Amino acid sequence: MSPKSKRWAVLFAVSFVMMMGYVFWDIVSPVSTQLRAPLSEGGMAWTSAEYGFYAGSYSIFNIFFMMLFFGGIILDRCGIRITGLLATGSMFLGACVNAWAVTHVDPTSMVDIPFTLFGIIPQQLKTQVLIAALGFGLFGMGCDITGITVSKIVTKWFKGKELASAMGVQVAMARLGTASALSFSPLIAQTWGLPSPIIVGTLLLLVGFAVFVGYCFADKHFDVSGAENFTEPADNSEPFRWHDFTALLRNPGFWLIALLCVSYYSSIRPFMKFATDLLISRYHADPVSAGWLVSIIPYGSIVLTPVFGMLYDRIGRGATLMLIGSALLTAIHICFALPIEWSSSMAIVLMVVLGVAFSLVPSAMWPSVPKIIPLKELGTAYSIIYYIQNIGLMLVPMMVGDVLKSDTTAGVPDFTRTQWIFAAFGLAAVVIAFVLLFVDRKKHYGLEEANISNHA
Repeated sequence: MSPKSKRWAVLFAVSFVMMMGYVFWDIVSPVSTQLRAPLSEGGMAWTSAEYGFYAGSYSIFNIFFMMLFFGGIILDRCGIRITGLLATGSMFLGACVNAWAVTHVDPTSMVDIPFTLFGIIPQQLKTQVLIAALGFGLFGMGCDITGITVSKIVTKWFKGKELASAMGVQVAMARLGTASALSFSPLIAQTWGLPSPIIVGTLLLLVGFAVFVGYCFADKHFDVSGAENFTEPADNSEPFRWHDFTALLRNPGFWLIALLCVSYYSSIRPFMKFATDLLISRYHADPVSAGWLVSIIPYGSIVLTPVFGMLYDRIGRGATLMLIGSALLTAIHICFALPIEWSSSMAIVLMVVLGVAFSLVPSAMWPSVPKIIPLKELGTAYSIIYYIQNIGLMLVPMMVGDVLKSDTTAGVPDFTRTQWIFAAFGLAAVVIAFVLLFVDRKKHYGLEEANISNHA
């Protein structure tokens, strides 16, 4: 097997693991309307605020216990294989807790919540919601640590080669997971009942864990001949030091990427959690059709992210791509916020443009990190970026759920205020991307330069 074949085999294996993670992450989103349905109609009687809490709970352990920070340190000190096994195992365990909650916990039992986070978290929650949220948080901890591990694996094998293209493929496969969840979750729920999508997602995570175990066995064999530019700390390369951590925190490019990440993803990921509800309430789409319409966003990115990645590899313009993607994202949210009754055809067009925005920023942002951060600090850098991102992924869905609760009349939510919230985060991403473009010219990170230095 040639070195090129080895690195692409590794890429598809670890990308598959992340794809399974993204399936579970989004598996509940398209059935959120059914979750809010009364028990007599086959729902679970969750409120918008409870669903918002559940969606935001993905980041609870990452934020309050700083698990991403420790995960990055473990990654830089203990290596890819150990960290990845712990992380993928955490994903599966959290999914099991989530599945148990929706299948075995009484949906009418309530519990008081003493910590309401300035009123964002409801004072009372269903016990079922709380346990499901704890499971989702455990899954989220594992998923994000798996994400930083996979990012380091891809960098290990592709730095100086087709790095942006490889990361584009990895992101595209993750988007395929999201698109599959959005497309098929309503059909699975209609066929086997509301809890069945979570059960299916849990089984897929078990498959992903098995694939990563297989990767660990193959990685030792592949290391010798395939990854010429990288060795693990255990191989006595330069180890991570605390001095490196302080140097990381003094890097302006690092902070701009981190802030861009949190503002951009706060504008798009929570939106996708509520988008099916938006289409059902405003455009009167049925749940299955709404799920397919929202899936246009990740399906578009499946094709476009590798294309933009190859573009970045060959001609550069990474900071420019991030600026354009953030501007498109902001414009679409403003369109949805305006008091205009868009036609169904126009809604499809808006979703397609969102798919383009969903491709542009990640295809340039993640390959830009190794240009700004040395390899020995990369795990810690990714972990801090993910940590900051998780603050938005936790708070924004909770805030949106709380706003929707007060903006709901006769069971129909009004998404005007929430869309302005998403637009505000998009505008922040535009400003940050513009500043990053300026700082890149001053600091010479090379974000506007092509990535490929060796065509091997």
